[in-house]
Amino acid sequence: MILEAFPVTVERDVWDWLLYVLSLVAATTAIVLFLPWALERRRRPETRFYWRLSPDGDPAHLAVWEPDDVPEIKAAQPFLVEAAIQNTGDKAGGDTLINFVASDCFDLRQWEAPEVQPLHAGNATAGLPPDNRVVFFAPRAEPWAPPNWHMRHYQLRYVADQPVQPLRFRLLFTVSDSRFNSGGRRWLPSIVPPLESQDASAGMPWPPVPTQRRWRIAGRRIGWVRPAPLGRVACLPGERSDVRDLTVMPAEAGHTDRAGSAP
Repeated sequence: MILEAFPVTVERDVWDWLLYVLSLVAATTAIVLFLPWALERRRRPETRFYWRLSPDGDPAHLAVWEPDDVPEIKAAQPFLVEAAIQNTGDKAGGDTLINFVASDCFDLRQWEAPEVQPLHAGNATAGLPPDNRVVFFAPRAEPWAPPNWHMRHYQLRYVADQPVQPLRFRLLFTVSDSRFNSGGRRWLPSIVPPLESQDASAGMPWPPVPTQRRWRIAGRRIGWVRPAPLGRVACLPGERSDVRDLTVMPAEAGHTDRAGSAP
């Protein structure tokens, strides 16, 4: 016996078409509402570290402190460190906390408030074994919106026993924020504001015409959001950190070295 297929006609009434339309509207609404939320959750602050050093403690002698520079400081010589961070991300920091950490062999002071005493703790990066005791300051960086900078000046002086040989120390600069991811990378580029400021000298239009036109037509730039300097920043969930090394020389044999010149 041969079976013959017959065409089947499905008739849909008005109610069926109404359900299809409502489903389509609901799906479209969900996508429209979800995308802004997903994009907002993707936005986060990011950090660029910037160091300058004055080996003699004079702010006029502050110069860029490159990662590979290991300056030599006399044991009794106060020196000045400028530690700054720039928000290179696409969102303001919400609970940003800064930690500047040094061995407790140093008297650590904030240049802006020298009367404030530092806190004490243990840290294996900046401290010396076996106790790893350190002194530190932990100010808040608020508000810290892109592309703003947050800058601090710290004066340090070696106050431990006079060294009989050169001693190497490490300064630790840590930034904590709950929005930092674990690796400092994103899968796709982001839309971020320009990091450079636009200037207009006396006699030039204000606001600067190129900046105004660029923001109105092209809006923000598209780029990768990563911690900087590249390859130098240690990344953990909620934390970014960078370090600089220096050598304390015995006072009778030591000398001071200028850090690298600013570009």
